[in-house]
Amino acid sequence: MAGRRKRVVVGAALAAFGLLAAACSGSSGSGGAAQQGGTAVYGEDSGATPSWIFPFIDSAHNSTNTILQFEDLMYRPLYYVGLGDQPDINPDVSVAELPKFSDNNTKVVIDLKPYTWSNGEKLTPQDVVFWTNMMFAEKANFANYVPNEFPDNVKSVAATGASQVTLTFNDSYSADWILKDELTLITPMPMAWDKTSDSAAAGSGGCTADKSKCDAVYKYLFAKSKDLSTYQADPVWQVVDGPWHLTQYSSDGTLTMKPNPTYSGSAKPKLDAFKEVPTTSSAALYNELRAGKIVNIGSVDRTSLPKRDVTSSSPLPATNPLSASGYDLTPEYVWGWSYGLENYKNPTFGPVFQQLYIRQAIQATIDQETDSAVAWRGYATPAVGPIPTQPQTKYLSPNAKGAQGQGANPFDVDKAKQLLTSHGWTLQGGVMVCTSAGTAPNQCGTGIPAGQKLNPTLEYESGVPSLDETEQQFKSDASKAGIQLNLKQQPFNTVISDITSCSSQPSTCNWEMGEFGYETYSGPNPTGDGFFLPGAAANYSSVNDPKLTQLVQATLHSDASDAFNTYSDYVSQNLPGEFNAADSYKVYAYSSNLHGFAPFSPLGGLLPETWYFTK
Repeated sequence: MAGRRKRVVVGAALAAFGLLAAACSGSSGSGGAAQQGGTAVYGEDSGATPSWIFPFIDSAHNSTNTILQFEDLMYRPLYYVGLGDQPDINPDVSVAELPKFSDNNTKVVIDLKPYTWSNGEKLTPQDVVFWTNMMFAEKANFANYVPNEFPDNVKSVAATGASQVTLTFNDSYSADWILKDELTLITPMPMAWDKTSDSAAAGSGGCTADKSKCDAVYKYLFAKSKDLSTYQADPVWQVVDGPWHLTQYSSDGTLTMKPNPTYSGSAKPKLDAFKEVPTTSSAALYNELRAGKIVNIGSVDRTSLPKRDVTSSSPLPATNPLSASGYDLTPEYVWGWSYGLENYKNPTFGPVFQQLYIRQAIQATIDQETDSAVAWRGYATPAVGPIPTQPQTKYLSPNAKGAQGQGANPFDVDKAKQLLTSHGWTLQGGVMVCTSAGTAPNQCGTGIPAGQKLNPTLEYESGVPSLDETEQQFKSDASKAGIQLNLKQQPFNTVISDITSCSSQPSTCNWEMGEFGYETYSGPNPTGDGFFLPGAAANYSSVNDPKLTQLVQATLHSDASDAFNTYSDYVSQNLPGEFNAADSYKVYAYSSNLHGFAPFSPLGGLLPETWYFTK
């Protein structure tokens, strides 16, 4: 489900290299016997601190650092995503066996593994029903809700055995999509949470049995999660089924977790503790790594890395600047899409952006090759459309790379200029102006008045030098085609607030173009339901294209590769409400005597229960 995404700060997107992370970085850590004990310290990126503990996540708290690097360590989802460097289901980490489909994929039977909550409760089908009932009642408050999808497409959820739950759907769907993008949404919740006050008995809230009672339970748990000062001591949050429980937490992002002694999973933690520590900047984190005394794992600022040769088959630099400090390097392939957005609802530029030739002209002025090699110092690659090119999966269309490896609309300023002049625009004072209003093939198009200038404002995240450099290059190249971009740097949270305002606050829907980095797919199935279906939470551009809707729906109901290829090729060619930007990726440093960290999950998840030190 494309709608189930985590927003993350710009600077980590997909990479297009043929080697797997493990092959690029070697084995995770140096040789030697595994040691029991020790504390692994993870350096958080600046501004990326876990800030929410209740796993029924709302939009305001929907981030990788909160879910995959915090909540999932304590409260395991039904199906965990992230298998080495592949965006796939990890059966060993999931709390249920792989589902069994029947009745033309309208029925799914799920057998739970014999897990136990830390308070002694058994993990039962009622824990799954508890979550799904809350989803039925509170879908408007769930960050990854897409209209007509989960739970709207579910007819019933029922316990059909002591450790079995059965879901019946309203239609026949792709088994791949149901498993990877719908069932992965579910995080079983213990009966200890089904209540409406601290003093109430477990299960007294009634949400597990009656959807109408879920709102009061939700409000109770949501209010508790707002109080960050109670995270480490509150008995509610100490009921975990994951391998870790929280022992220390502060609002600045400093936290400590210790092993859950009752953890039922296969990989028992070898570490004594896992810690996360905040950093004030990427430079500060690099200095911590260079000192080699506190942080065992952290991302490396690109400006501190040697410039990478873009012709190299390895995503890593030729030399490791942190080798002397005791670190190995590994890339982070992120399962997502690096893109910019165009607002179809903007009163001035909405009609402009809805013209295909305009979107093609804008894309043709983006020099992704130069951006990758220069602004991102070689740690990026051109984006070709909505499907990541690395890690390699079955979802990538054979036609994806297109001309010059930049998709269907490669960099070509002369083509951009020709597209505009052939559709009724004339260069006047350095900017294209609509001089032939109308709807004929050689005119500007529906809703564009004579005299309209092609001078939109592009707002983007401040404080990221490489991003600023790419936007300055974009402005320069676009001006050669008569597209006059007005650049506006904003804090990350401001850009996000502006771009996501249209559905919740239409009165503030006045942004024109925006870029905040990328959106990651939280499920392995990277379809476009969340991006492009009308009403979807992440359809930020307000796209409503009947043909595209039909193609997206086909991917939800068919497991055939042709359905995905047709969808992704259409998006690559038609650029609905978006433009592709160079996909930068991260490089992580980790202690050479730490095993199990690399390769890094493309969804950003951490599994410290699989880590161990060697002497």
